Amino acid sequence: MIEKKFGSYGLDVIESNNEDRISFLFSNDDYYIALNKINAVKKSSGYKKKYHTLALVSFMDSIKISEVHKKIIEGSSIGATFKDYGWSITKDSLLVLELSKDIHPVIQKWLKSNAYQNIAIHVYTLTVKNKTQTIRYAEIIEIHHPDYLSLTKLKDIYDINSSREKDAFVVKIKNIIIDKLSNNKTRQIILGLLDHQGEHDVNPVTD
Repeated sequence: MIEKKFGSYGLDVIESNNEDRISFLFSNDDYYIALNKINAVKKSSGYKKKYHTLALVSFMDSIKISEVHKKIIEGSSIGATFKDYGWSITKDSLLVLELSKDIHPVIQKWLKSNAYQNIAIHVYTLTVKNKTQTIRYAEIIEIHHPDYLSLTKLKDIYDINSSREKDAFVVKIKNIIIDKLSNNKTRQIILGLLDHQGEHDVNPVTD
């Protein structure tokens, strides 16, 4: 959806191993980044990425699809890679919620404008299917910048009600986000990327 809304799409892989992946999805108005060009970067003074979604992926069952999984942990787009191998994808929403940007300093830097106060979060399991197999591949937490997706938009797209912040599963997700972003190496990489990010719209997306 990032490509449809902003005209281009790419991802920076922050961390990736056989169990987890963290990636930052971005667009750039002046340069189209093809999905098969992993971590593509245009070396020019005017090149600025606008980061729209921070994706925290926990892989669940990858043993039966080791070839596809290998490409994904090496940095390929999850959706595009499965499509290339003939798999269909289903997102089964677990919850959507909104949290204050004060949840973590990394989020505060990402949402640096005072116009942005909250982030919308979508948690879902990703199931892949071909002619012979159906596999629950991953649980994914997507944190969206306000200029891309709001809580209202998420509820409309996935037909799900938002969860209360004090619900046990919400507390669990919140703690996962804090834990992942507090890893020193991960935090430093993300902050380094944000030092060079492009400017987002001054107002959050309207619903």
